Amino acid sequence: MKTHRSGILLLVICGLLALGNFPLMAQDGADWSSWTSVAVNHKFNKNLRLMSKVQVRSRDNFSAFERFFINAGLGYKVLPKWELKGVFAYHRRNSASKGNFNAYRYHLGSEAFWKKGDFRIRWRERFQHTFALGDDEMIIRSRLMFDYNIPSTILVPYFSIETFNDLENNDAFKAERIRYMPGLRMNLTDMYSLSVFYCRQDDISTKTNIAGVEFIINL
Repeated sequence: MKTHRSGILLLVICGLLALGNFPLMAQDGADWSSWTSVAVNHKFNKNLRLMSKVQVRSRDNFSAFERFFINAGLGYKVLPKWELKGVFAYHRRNSASKGNFNAYRYHLGSEAFWKKGDFRIRWRERFQHTFALGDDEMIIRSRLMFDYNIPSTILVPYFSIETFNDLENNDAFKAERIRYMPGLRMNLTDMYSLSVFYCRQDDISTKTNIAGVEFIINL
């Protein structure tokens, strides 16, 4: 019962945070973008899995192509509730100032989770290194996520907050980007699920509203 009450409280918090963003969206004129992706997970055994994702993003209020990327990597559970991850990605990007260009990225990190009944907390740390146009960028990404599997349903509401810290910035404790993401995952079958979400991305100089959908396949 206590776990169910915690899940209901999480739903209320996520709803309030999402509703609190609507006035901001109407007032600040932030750009709308979209993320559409397909993710595939294949378990070799109880500890090792293959991860891959394909994603297309738009920008300028859905009117322009922003990027396409495809990645692949491995996840290994060193402990039942702690997984190490390594991923490599190819990006095809477009920007108003640079036009079309290729980018390459790898990231290394780990994710731990705690679960009580239908309620789960996940903490992820990721080192991300991107190469594009003869330059590179190194970032530490920290994400905290809460989700709740509503009993006797296929619905799993969730909320996450993620910070981006540029390792080349002298002000090491100042996040250059923060993402707030309420969403809902629907477990259609044991193999397939669908996730829809809204993401508020706050950069130092710009704000972005992101509408997203992701189809997940677990093999």
